[in-house]
Amino acid sequence: MTLATAPIGRVVVLLTLPQLSSLHNQLRAMGLRPGCEVRVLRRGFPGGLLHVRCGQLEFMLRRSDAAEMAIRPLTA
Repeated sequence: MTLATAPIGRVVVLLTLPQLSSLHNQLRAMGLRPGCEVRVLRRGFPGGLLHVRCGQLEFMLRRSDAAEMAIRPLTA
């Protein structure tokens, strides 16, 4: 499962970051790392941006980039 297909509102655990080094480095600088919990807040129109939250940080991410980020559901 990827972040691009994550259900809206559900908390998931990030397993991987995108391979593109500039985006990979930017996301790590913002605090995203494998193992962190993220939530998709909204989706733009088909093929649009994702509004994502990780802790107190909220940001927008292209769906194509989110498709490279593997996730798993958060287990209780």
